[in-house]
Amino acid sequence: LTVHLNELKSKKVTITNISITGILKEEVDTLLSDIINVPNSLIESLSSVVYKKTGGNVLFVIKFLNSICDEGLMFYSLDDKGWKWDVDAIEAKEIPDEVGALLSRKIRQLPIGCQHSIKLLSCV
Repeated sequence: LTVHLNELKSKKVTITNISITGILKEEVDTLLSDIINVPNSLIESLSSVVYKKTGGNVLFVIKFLNSICDEGLMFYSLDDKGWKWDVDAIEAKEIPDEVGALLSRKIRQLPIGCQHSIKLLSCV
C-alpha cells in the first residue's frame, strides 16, 4: 500500500489522510443499545467488554460485534425474543491488536478474485 501511495504522490495526486479517534464509553453504550434495540441499562456488561476490547474505535466495535455474533457468543433468542450474550466468553476472546489485523483476516476469508479487487480498490 505504501508503494502505491508513494507512486500516487509522485504523480501529484492529492491524498487526504483521515484520522479517526475512538468514541467514549457512553457512546459505545448508545451505539450498542441502538444496534440491538436494548436499553442502555441492560447492556452495561456487554458494552463494558466491547469498549475495553475495542478502545472505542467505531469500526472495530462493529467488526467485533460481527465477530462475536459469527462465533455464537452473541445471538438473538427466538424463545426469549431478545438478544443473549456470554460476557465471560467475550471477555476471554482473543482479538488482534489492530483493526487492520481483524479486517485483514476477514479479507483473507474472501474468494481470491474479491481479495484482488479489494487490493486494487484500496488504492483509489
